[in-house]
Amino acid sequence: MDRDTFSRLVKDELARVTVKGRSPAFWEAAALRKLLSSKHSGSGESVISADPYLIRRLYYLIKQSSGLTPSFRPKPKGKDGRIQGSKLVTGTVVPSTEKPAVGLLSRNATCRRAFIRGSFLARGSISSPSRSHHLEIALPARKDALLLQSLLRKENLKAGLVQRRSSWVVYLKDSDEICELLKLMGATSAVFEYENIRARKSLRNSVQRIVNMDDANVSRAVEAGLRQIEDIRLIDEERGLSRLPPALKELARLRLENPEASMEDLGLMMSPPISKSAVNHRFRRLAQIASDIRANKQKARG
Repeated sequence: MDRDTFSRLVKDELARVTVKGRSPAFWEAAALRKLLSSKHSGSGESVISADPYLIRRLYYLIKQSSGLTPSFRPKPKGKDGRIQGSKLVTGTVVPSTEKPAVGLLSRNATCRRAFIRGSFLARGSISSPSRSHHLEIALPARKDALLLQSLLRKENLKAGLVQRRSSWVVYLKDSDEICELLKLMGATSAVFEYENIRARKSLRNSVQRIVNMDDANVSRAVEAGLRQIEDIRLIDEERGLSRLPPALKELARLRLENPEASMEDLGLMMSPPISKSAVNHRFRRLAQIASDIRANKQKARG
């Protein structure tokens, strides 16, 4: 699931959240009204252009907060004669948040979360946790971003702030904090989906680490076995295995007969069986003998 798909899943759920009370509806509508593209008519009405689900949400919020009934009309047809996907809504202007009652939002968690939800619906996006952990709300002005950042910090969420071209972006990158924000905004189903995707990703990563570790262990074991066989054959050619101490001679013979066996398996084949560490110690002795032979051959050439 890509970023746009997961964002839409979250927004579809948030756009259906039931709002109880005029104040939360007012503040969510205020955030939408401020951040969605709009223009004012001479009659004091506000004309807002947005995706249909946002238009429906704003219609619902205005009715909840003021009892007024906004009107809809289709967006003008394009050159191809088709009605555009988004619509326009007209209605009484929702009061601006140019000077919001910051004190109320700071004190009232329900209104604060409604305002945050409206901000996310209008200008937010979230990446699918299958790719990365990132939620952001891109705002047109620094003062808007600072307000939103302060409201998120009231919820104990450590939101960052960065300027990106002409926007100010408030963001979260901690997966637990992203889940907490989704929960606070009312996206319960999205939280479950987020956690499920995150759990699947974590499981895949754990399995992949184990597979990689096993592959690395197998590779190291194969390389070690090849070196041991090379040392044993050198000793056999130069001195003969019969001249080795009985313990080393038996291990050398077992390694040549069982090139793919692990050191633990070789230890169990010994008579009497010995531990893996004892097998490793004896292979180090064989390696030292082979190293001495190579050094002596090098001196003889010199």
